[in-house]
Amino acid sequence: MASSLLKPSLFCLVALPLCASATVPEPWQSEVELGFQALSGNSDSLTINSRLGVNFTEGPYRHTSEAKFLLVEKDGEEDKRKSEFESQANYKFDPKHYVWGNVSFLDDKYGPYFKDLTVAVGVGYQAIWQEDLSLLLEVGPGYRYQSPNLDELDDDDLILPYDVEEAILRGQAELSWQMTKAALFEGRITAISGPSNTSFEARASVSTSLIDDLAIKLSTTQKYISEVPPGLENLDSIFTVNMLYKF
Repeated sequence: MASSLLKPSLFCLVALPLCASATVPEPWQSEVELGFQALSGNSDSLTINSRLGVNFTEGPYRHTSEAKFLLVEKDGEEDKRKSEFESQANYKFDPKHYVWGNVSFLDDKYGPYFKDLTVAVGVGYQAIWQEDLSLLLEVGPGYRYQSPNLDELDDDDLILPYDVEEAILRGQAELSWQMTKAALFEGRITAISGPSNTSFEARASVSTSLIDDLAIKLSTTQKYISEVPPGLENLDSIFTVNMLYKF
């Protein structure tokens, strides 16, 4: 399977600069990330990490969406596959406060929960809003549905063998700091709590511009889930190095 994904991945790597040069209306901002590694010889491995982000801002309204995909194969066997999608709409009703609605979906074949959907609404506060530094704080109620993907599991795989449907409380803090003209730091902490389990996700990234809209981005994600099947870790970590194109 690694060889079958090699050519499409290289095509994406070549095509990204062409996408970055496309003309996009002013309210829209988009960015594409791609990380790729393939090894062969005594051992074969393949890692693909990609992300597409879209941001629309006009007046008091702001909408952001992103889709991410991670695939890791070792010696022809799939080791990790994760797909994520998140979309959020904000509407400011005064200079520092806004209301928001968020939809998030995760499909993680090798995680404790294989399908995770949350829908939440709430209020947000612009604790800091400067040209080079911003801090947003959000909190609100919502709903969560979680389910193991039984069709893709073997009999001996560890799972939580029940669906979760429950009310939740979602909180988030998001920081953006333009450290220099060429370097941007972004961080986000998200907490989701319900009767069955509580999760904390911390993201941090540093991107440095190389030329024009091309940058290199280092990212780390730490996710903690309070209830997992026996034998699985509560904390899952990912570190990526990607090429980033903004347009």
